[in-house]
Amino acid sequence: MRLSALAFLLVPAAVTAQHSYNAPGSFDPAVPTPKSVLGYEVGERFTPHHMLMRYIDRLAATSRRVRVDTVAHTFEGRESVLVIATSEANHTRMPQIRADARRIGDPRGAAAGEVSTATGRMPSIAWLGYTVHGGEASGTEAAIALLYQLAAGRDAETQRILDSVVVLIDPVQNPDGHERHVQDVMRNRGAQGIPTTPGSMIHQGNWPGPRTSHYYFDLNRDWFLHSHPETRGRVRTFLEWYPHVAVDLHEMGSNSTYFFAPPMEPINKNVHASILQWWNVYARANASAFDRNGWSYFTREGYDEFYPGYGVSWPILTGAVGMTYEQASSGGGAIRRTDGTILTLRDAAHHHYTAAWATITTTATRRADRVRDYAAFRQSAITDATNAPMRAIVIEQDAQGRADSLAARLLANGITVRRIADETSLPNAIAFGGATQATRIPAGSYAVDLAQPQGRLAKALLEPDAQLDSSFIRQELESRRTNQPERFYDMTAWSLPYTFRVRAYTTRTVPAGTDLAADAFARPPAASEAPSTPAQYAYAFAPGSEASIRLLAALLRDSVRISYAPRAFRVGQGNFPHGAFVVRVAANDSTVHRRMRNGIAASNARVSTVASALVDEGTDLGSNSVIPVRTPRVALVGGTPIQGNSFGFTWYTFDQRIGYPVTTVAASSLVGVLSDFDVIVVPSVAVGGFDNVLGDGGRTALGAWVRSGGVLITLDGATAWLATQRAGLARLRLRSDSARADSTGGAPLPVDVPGAILRAYGDTLSPLLAGVRTSEIPVLLFSGRFYTTPRDLRAGEAVIRYAPEARLRLGGYMWPEVAERVAGSPYLWTEQVGRGRVIGFAGDPNFRDMWRGLLPVFANAVFLGPSF
Repeated sequence: MRLSALAFLLVPAAVTAQHSYNAPGSFDPAVPTPKSVLGYEVGERFTPHHMLMRYIDRLAATSRRVRVDTVAHTFEGRESVLVIATSEANHTRMPQIRADARRIGDPRGAAAGEVSTATGRMPSIAWLGYTVHGGEASGTEAAIALLYQLAAGRDAETQRILDSVVVLIDPVQNPDGHERHVQDVMRNRGAQGIPTTPGSMIHQGNWPGPRTSHYYFDLNRDWFLHSHPETRGRVRTFLEWYPHVAVDLHEMGSNSTYFFAPPMEPINKNVHASILQWWNVYARANASAFDRNGWSYFTREGYDEFYPGYGVSWPILTGAVGMTYEQASSGGGAIRRTDGTILTLRDAAHHHYTAAWATITTTATRRADRVRDYAAFRQSAITDATNAPMRAIVIEQDAQGRADSLAARLLANGITVRRIADETSLPNAIAFGGATQATRIPAGSYAVDLAQPQGRLAKALLEPDAQLDSSFIRQELESRRTNQPERFYDMTAWSLPYTFRVRAYTTRTVPAGTDLAADAFARPPAASEAPSTPAQYAYAFAPGSEASIRLLAALLRDSVRISYAPRAFRVGQGNFPHGAFVVRVAANDSTVHRRMRNGIAASNARVSTVASALVDEGTDLGSNSVIPVRTPRVALVGGTPIQGNSFGFTWYTFDQRIGYPVTTVAASSLVGVLSDFDVIVVPSVAVGGFDNVLGDGGRTALGAWVRSGGVLITLDGATAWLATQRAGLARLRLRSDSARADSTGGAPLPVDVPGAILRAYGDTLSPLLAGVRTSEIPVLLFSGRFYTTPRDLRAGEAVIRYAPEARLRLGGYMWPEVAERVAGSPYLWTEQVGRGRVIGFAGDPNFRDMWRGLLPVFANAVFLGPSF
């Protein structure tokens, strides 16, 4: 049957008008049309992943213009691919094209004229990414149409594009979320067509919607964090191709029109001026294409380029012309808008197809200019930073491996990192969050020289504070006063040394005596070696590192009995801080040695053997103060009305960072399963929504569960619920006084902070801060919720508090009134309630997998909360 179908496709014929979005023309009859494989025309239905892959495979099998690479597999096992479309001649000389792209992308060490020769002969490389948000699915349908045109079109314009451009197409950047959308729509689609009423089920989806990944992350925020395999594969592939243009095709509200770059302010100060000029070039081309069809569009509104983790912001900082395209959503495939018109999937995909076609046409026409400017960007990233006041950023090595993790993340972003071989003096370093000082840093620290091709990206990710124009701030303050929408689209601070909680410095020169850091990550660290002989009395390991957290989780999961030593101790040359973990041999069966070896191998944790309960300094290990760690049965509350991202961040943390089983429980079912759990984690949620789903009976039952020994951990908005008198579980209260009412009409001014990094101080004697060795802790404030402590504050309750006003801000923007309101207030609160405990985080310590420095604090809440 397959042979017969293929034979039919290969019958020579003059094929015209087979493409629904382009002008009628001639197409290669050997290349199957979308309808011949999918069974419907582009835009009639949303295409499920397996059918998309089937069509792509058919294109690759029948067209010499198309190649397909697998870049990753999602957490749900779906293939994420990149389709390479260009002329047969370009495919034939692809090794030379790839070599030229690498030479231009990294001009260091190039011979005279080598870069200009490569620039003159290579095609431009354009990257088109579709449907990073699963429900923004017209992008994938537009990609199918574009793939067919490039694979089969015989017209002169298509051939010109193929000769001048290597087009890289990622047809569905978020396969798991996209499939949720497709299946939701399929289940709600009836025989009589798509109901166009906006409130109908087909346009709503199930909690928490299809926008996000398997773990409910927004993958359009993941480009430098790399929490997901799709992102890791995508970034790795991007760095292999060095694209000159990168477009991310999205959807927005159904009542909008179409957006393309230039973006609105703010624009990250590390964006080069040449990118701004190219935005205008492509805007004119897109506008011309849309004007020919009489379609409406807009620019410079709604979408910024400040946060460097977007799907175009990250490419921009590598030298590509990154551009966001936003099409009004057709919802479930056809939706009635407020003006009475019906927007269909076919319409939406047509608009995306047209913008993408205009983009690659312009890229072909301006090939020489685009490749030349990209080469200049990569070279100027080196030369511009050479004599800049911030030449390098030095990251101090720490005993817990956070600097190593940060260096590995930078390397994965294509950033050159050097390792400092010996203890080194930095005479005029500026400490992050501090002042100019002379300091000495230990051997094994890292230096990032910003004079490198990826230097602008490195600076954007590492600099302590991303600069905002004073004129932009003035306009925002006036807009706030007159009750106009703000233009802060996302967070305003993300400096990775803060989020990883490492000491870092900016310097005018690059430290001497460094080696490339890549080799350091090719060898397993010595710390991963298991003890050479079995322990006589106990195994002991320090808290706080990601490796020790994984080991603790693995041992508890494997039913190993573990104790917690709240006071520091020394045994021989082994110094253990307060909060160390002790695995007594006699408390376990004879398999403990094997289970320890397995845990150490899996976690890379450093573990010492202890021959006796008698220590040289500190509390003896047989003391009653060394308490057993209970193996917690943990529930994570989800479903309506829990905020989906917050749920996903915590789910990911358990699965991928800690490695400990967690049971996800719907909020509506929580009361019925309380007895099955020792620890319950409630992600961010609106106070009223959580109250409503619990009801009076549920609230009473949850309180009784805590008082009988349960541990309730609340994150972000859920802590506002915990702080209510109605909840009856904490003396913490939400600050209720509003900012001064000097706005138009006398309304209180909004105080939501757009993602600032603030300095906080921790009570390092608290078990919740076991392994946190410095009292100063950077935290994220990304809300307008501030708390007050009770007058009868007890020792150990306010575990982390925001710094005083004068030392509060580390990076990002806060409204003028916020510093006074938040200074000194609690970030982490705990309180004993009966035999149980509540632990409330004012923010989300698991936010986007970004705050690796807070991972030990969250893990301590889970593992030690039931034990102290």
